[in-house]
Amino acid sequence: MASQLQTLLDLRRKAERDAQAAMEMAVAARVREDAAQARLVTRWQAAKKALDKEQARWTAAPETAAQALMRENHLRRLADGMARVARLAEEHRQGPLGEAAKHERAARLAYEEARAALDTACKLKARADAEAAKLAERRAEETAADHANAAFVRRKDDV
Repeated sequence: MASQLQTLLDLRRKAERDAQAAMEMAVAARVREDAAQARLVTRWQAAKKALDKEQARWTAAPETAAQALMRENHLRRLADGMARVARLAEEHRQGPLGEAAKHERAARLAYEEARAALDTACKLKARADAEAAKLAERRAEETAADHANAAFVRRKDDV
């Protein structure tokens, strides 16, 4: 029974280590995706800042139609670039970042379950060890009592 419990305990420890490693990998992936999302947000902020700067720079009315057309095209390109980066950031947030977060939650849950199973196995093993120790102590006491009883009987026969 003790070896079966030890085997169970060893299996639970391995499962807990494997779950911890999987969780660490999932956390690392989530951190990478968070960093990528932060880079996209920074790109969007830079594009918005550039658009705002250009809009502020060209507040005066254009002198010619060509200048007006050039300004509109330039502002539209900046706005399109900002929208493209915003779209990329949203797609990344819903796609890879969302998946990484989902995998991280699943890995944390699996780790918590493996940890609980290990704790249960440790308690079972400790209980079995305590019972085995009690049984060994009881047997030692019975053996000592048997020896004392045998010695008493021998002395009584000698008298």
